[in-house]
Amino acid sequence: MSRRRYAAAAATAAVTSAALLIGGCSVLPGNRTGDDPEGERAAYTMSVECPAPPAEGAIKPTVAQLNSVVSEADPTYWQAGDIGASARLKDGRLVWIFGDTLRRSGVGPGMVANSMLITSGLCLSQLMATARGPIIPDVEPGVVRWPMSVTVVEDDGVEKIVIFTGRIRRSSTADPWDFRYLGSDAVTFTVEPGKAPQLDEILALTPDVESPSQVNWGSASMVSGGYIYVYGTELPEGSAFGRSLRVGRSAVATADDKGTWQFWNGSVWRADPGKATPVIAADGGVSQTLSVDEIDGAFVAVSKKDGDLGSTVATWTAATPIGPWKRSAALEAPFLTGKDEFAYAPLAHPEVLLADGKLLVSISRNTTDLARLRKNPVIGRPKFADIARP
Repeated sequence: MSRRRYAAAAATAAVTSAALLIGGCSVLPGNRTGDDPEGERAAYTMSVECPAPPAEGAIKPTVAQLNSVVSEADPTYWQAGDIGASARLKDGRLVWIFGDTLRRSGVGPGMVANSMLITSGLCLSQLMATARGPIIPDVEPGVVRWPMSVTVVEDDGVEKIVIFTGRIRRSSTADPWDFRYLGSDAVTFTVEPGKAPQLDEILALTPDVESPSQVNWGSASMVSGGYIYVYGTELPEGSAFGRSLRVGRSAVATADDKGTWQFWNGSVWRADPGKATPVIAADGGVSQTLSVDEIDGAFVAVSKKDGDLGSTVATWTAATPIGPWKRSAALEAPFLTGKDEFAYAPLAHPEVLLADGKLLVSISRNTTDLARLRKNPVIGRPKFADIARP
């Protein structure tokens, strides 16, 4: 079973994520709090009404076809965006979550911190926030939420999209690399079949911490064998490349109880998240954001080897969610791809079945030249590739 789809009890588990670390919950305006005198919250809408999707597996595209669709797309409010984590909804539609998103020239704001596309077969639509801003609101001026991973869950028969985000403080300078990760949140959207998802709740998973070596919990997550597993990446002090990977878990039925969460210390599961030890070492390790899935009975992590600055997309495979992990090179993907252009954050998309039977992956692309990006936004869109199915 893929991490993207799992049983009803997992909803509470996902939104509480590393429950021992949760700092609080923010309920959005108009959402069951009495602060909306009309009894309604502002509804999100879809930019295009798409037909019902074909049956799963009825269409098996090639990588070339998918890249053609991506390069030819021209939504007003989505011209380029990175990450592109995906999940399949119960009605068959696919959800794609992006980070910094460029809009068409003349549209304000010209860039937002996150966005959501929903595809139904080859039909592409964009989730539109009421004020045409990011679909997940900024924390405050200068502090935004960048998506890391996404899952789809059910809670008492209600389907929810759960997006794990990093709280990011942007720099006031023009340096695109000058930003700081503060902590992580879980954001939920409620969705009905064929309808536009509606923003539900934002829960703080970890408090704001200024340390660049803190564990980024929620970088990946999955459910297996009645447990929800939440992965966190850590950049050791003094390291400029790979990150280590840690893991926590709770039974899905009791994940809303902080006392049920445990973290792997290399030998046993312990209640203290501070005792979590790497299941993948930083030396030759993973990117800040990665994907972990259960595919054909095996556990598969997809990431850059040596972190986002590395040149190789690799797979780590294991018989259990904690390892031991065996790494294999899968695809060459240099970080620098041209003048002021770079490629990073590969993610697997096992819910998309390819014609060649291989595993679909996407690689984020971007440039530091904003004027060039506005002239040719395709260079800031993820590119698809396929790799051997582990």
